[in-house]
Amino acid sequence: MNFENRIQKYNSILTTNDRKIIRHLAANKETVVSKTITELSDEIHVSPASITRFCKKLGFDSFQQMKYSIEQSAIDTIKTDKTFDIIYNYYHSILTSTQQFISEEQTTRIVDLILSAGKILFCGIGNSGLISNEFNSRIQRMGIPSESITDAHGMLMKSALLNENDIIICFSNSGMTKSVVSAAKLAKENKATTIAITNYAETPLTKLADEVVLITSYKYIEDEKFINTQLPGLFLLDLLTYKLLKNEKLMENRQKTLKAISEHG
Repeated sequence: MNFENRIQKYNSILTTNDRKIIRHLAANKETVVSKTITELSDEIHVSPASITRFCKKLGFDSFQQMKYSIEQSAIDTIKTDKTFDIIYNYYHSILTSTQQFISEEQTTRIVDLILSAGKILFCGIGNSGLISNEFNSRIQRMGIPSESITDAHGMLMKSALLNENDIIICFSNSGMTKSVVSAAKLAKENKATTIAITNYAETPLTKLADEVVLITSYKYIEDEKFINTQLPGLFLLDLLTYKLLKNEKLMENRQKTLKAISEHG
């Protein structure tokens, strides 16, 4: 897992000192590899022990391993002034990073849960709501009973009516969106299966979830002009959609609904 993904994954346990180290490392990727731990601690004004603890928190076996990861991150950053190339590289970086979070085994588990569910409720606010609506639209065309709610009160009402045969799929980049967390809590109380799709591992939302799918945050791209909160979520949706449509009945249903729209829409 690359350096940026480790920071994202363990974000909730990082201290003020850790974030000070991160800021320095991010600003000096090209030179970090040549530094000793003592030289780096002097530059950042923290103790060598603080840097060692930081490495362990991110799951690195050693300071050297962390330096190698940062070096690779610097190498992968392609410098160009062409807008097409810049955005292409950002997309490539986001998809590559998201791929490190998502496993074949987990997507298979989620597909199996969807196939066995009585009903699926999708929840999300803002940009997460757009992903929620998109996934709902896709699986409705496969004949799977589902609904997408992007209204705070609607989430609470619908999640209160779920049961142990149902699934709630919650989209929240922060994992702290109040209405989404409240909906997940109500669903859990009703014994519905809860799936969280988010950027961070330790949040109020993930604590309620039976399955947590981490996707990359665009915020780790150091360019304030680039804003894309949906690409990692759409990548996950494409993976799940592709797997769902391996089911012959779902593919048949999709073809029927597309034909109906085409002929009568």
